[in-house]
Amino acid sequence: MALLSAAAISFAAHVHADPSGGDAIVKTRQIADVGASERINLSGKLRMLSQRIPAATCNLSIGYQADVAHQMLSNATAEFAKITNALEFGDPDLNINGAEERRKTLAALEALHGTWDPIHIAIMAVLDGDHGHDRINEILSRNMDLLAKAKLLVSEISGEYSNPAEMTQADALLVDISGRQRMLTQKMAKEACLVYSGRGTSDTAQDLANTLQTFDISLTALTNGLPDAGILAAPTSEIKEGLDVVWASWIPIKQNLEKLIAGEKISEAEKSDIFLRLNIALRDMNTVVGMYSNHAKRML
Repeated sequence: MALLSAAAISFAAHVHADPSGGDAIVKTRQIADVGASERINLSGKLRMLSQRIPAATCNLSIGYQADVAHQMLSNATAEFAKITNALEFGDPDLNINGAEERRKTLAALEALHGTWDPIHIAIMAVLDGDHGHDRINEILSRNMDLLAKAKLLVSEISGEYSNPAEMTQADALLVDISGRQRMLTQKMAKEACLVYSGRGTSDTAQDLANTLQTFDISLTALTNGLPDAGILAAPTSEIKEGLDVVWASWIPIKQNLEKLIAGEKISEAEKSDIFLRLNIALRDMNTVVGMYSNHAKRML
């Protein structure tokens, strides 16, 4: 429980801080919706995509669910580019109204690009059929740096847009934690592939165990609440029902992942079940994040 609490408390402390950094991005907030919840939601989605990309790459590189993995990699790459562009320049279709102006957020976007651009080059080569070691390794070896840069961006955007005129701190926290769940589904898919493909290290199984624990604790907190960390129980019956759908996918995934972590041999059917159910969990969790995002806009 301490793992989630520390993350949640850190987030809460951040959004209480003065987010302006000397800038004046707040000038339009009182009269227009600049897409606060959407910005937090979509920046959080970049965390997920940073892990979906190596998960797809790993499976594609060993020829496992190759057609699905290829399409997943292509779609995730296009979405990553679209979201970063929207966060920087605005995109009315995504309800991101206006270009970003705050210097610290723009610096976080620039740092993200610094890691993303060489990975993007490698991805495009892989999609064109180059599955050589150097291309695959470029993606797999740098994905955690990409995740770290995405987390920094989420932190900056959450601090900037968690304004009481648009979104309460409690709502921002729920959007952030539920959004992190999307990322964790793909981090588990990546780590599971690294384990059963032999591409991982001696620490990969433990990494998978830690990710599993964080997902499980967070899902429980979102469902039932965790007051000490400022996390409210599901605020609407619709969100509660959405979380129940995620639980239905998660329980059998957890059982197979625990076998993999314990070093037990798992069948091809069980590998397929992990891969497919984690993507179902992602889809269902994405629906829930949208519900949280819409709920957060109720004061507008």
